[in-house]
Amino acid sequence: MSHIISVHPLASLPMATAAVINPRTSIDSLRSTTTSRSNILHRLQKALPTADKDVWASTHGSKPNPLPARFADLKKQLIKSNDYDAVQASWDRLLLALEKRSVEIASAGPAAVPYVNFTDIQASNGQFPTEIAETIRTAGCCVVRGVVPRAQALEWKASLISYVDRHQDIRRIPSASDPQIYVTFWQKAQIEARSHPAVIRAQVAMSQLYKANEDTEVDLVNQALYADRWRVRRPGAPGAFGPHLDNGSIERWEDEEYRKVFGKIWEGKWEEYDAWDMDHRAEAIMDLYGGPGACSAFRSLQGWLSIDDNGPQYFSTSFFGADPGQGQVVKDIWHPHLCLNKTVVSCPKASPGDYLFWHCDLVHSVEKEHKGSNDSSVIYIPVVPLCGYNVGNLVEQRKAFLEGVPPPDMPPESETEGLERDHEDRGKPEDILTMEGRRLMGLEPFEVNEVGITKGQKAIRQIANEALGF
Repeated sequence: MSHIISVHPLASLPMATAAVINPRTSIDSLRSTTTSRSNILHRLQKALPTADKDVWASTHGSKPNPLPARFADLKKQLIKSNDYDAVQASWDRLLLALEKRSVEIASAGPAAVPYVNFTDIQASNGQFPTEIAETIRTAGCCVVRGVVPRAQALEWKASLISYVDRHQDIRRIPSASDPQIYVTFWQKAQIEARSHPAVIRAQVAMSQLYKANEDTEVDLVNQALYADRWRVRRPGAPGAFGPHLDNGSIERWEDEEYRKVFGKIWEGKWEEYDAWDMDHRAEAIMDLYGGPGACSAFRSLQGWLSIDDNGPQYFSTSFFGADPGQGQVVKDIWHPHLCLNKTVVSCPKASPGDYLFWHCDLVHSVEKEHKGSNDSSVIYIPVVPLCGYNVGNLVEQRKAFLEGVPPPDMPPESETEGLERDHEDRGKPEDILTMEGRRLMGLEPFEVNEVGITKGQKAIRQIANEALGF
């Protein structure tokens, strides 16, 4: 199976100056500011998919589903009347840039996705070398090779499969007869992978590609848990997920803080937009509706850890249709200027132990057919920086882990679905490999007196500790 990446032409532009919210030092002060709209400790109840409302927005027909009339007023709020001409001129410039960039991406193919050896990160004090860092910001994605040893990755895969073989009540997606996604979150192998020191170090290196004002309450070093599932896609298997975008849908325009991320675009200055500016993203709300396609955490980078040999036409990641409560989708006839036939490319070869990351604004999909000769197997492990929106999620994730139940974003779909709480061989706290792993799972307090951290880092660590009961 091939993960297809749509390489973003806007990702490497200079960082725009952003206003930040005044520092807070407690949960009560957090509730009183912008992030309170997310009910930080009382998240929206997640709805299950229905016949009328699936996980993803509909791609049927030549036009997307119409939205309520209030969204027409929202469009007027996004672009001020005196900026209309500037936005039109900006759009014209963008079309030319897209045309040029699409040719470059199509010519490069999978080579458009940069890669770096994990040993280079280790040799650079846990960060990407400067030259490769800029290349990754431009592309919006990368493969980090050799994060964990091949033998360890294959051992995790064998353990994952053995577990579901023993527990046939575990739900399989899309079906029990043709499984690709396995609905477990707390297997020992998953816990070990998330808490492995090299995995965390790679996440932190990617997280630090972002920039933040020193007062912005975000910690690009500490992570917050977002437990996801794992995949084994067998040769010949059709794709289960079309091109889509994570981290909100209509929220990108509707949420007051989220829309500020794209402020330079609304002003007709897309060249000044910086996709790696964290200041407003850290305060944005990703889920305003609690729909089945929404996510209750901010994942600054999506990612999966390869646990088998993956390559072009084995797996896939790409770049749109935004309906409230549903995942945002992409369709050629809706977005012809993105030249998806050129800018959506398969990822390069990924061996067991390699780690693929992609920016939260990159659309991704599963290739229509797995044309390889072996399984395409990965563990989904995103980058989830510690910020206000993710504190409430971390509290819930810890509770779900200790109880052995699915996290709130992925509730059981039936009463007969097998849950890990009923399995004695599920993962336990003692399976966590590192202190950093215990912190990201909410089991240890964050260090608030660490030398060299910013005001924003200290504030959000204090808030998280209070929310977690430390």
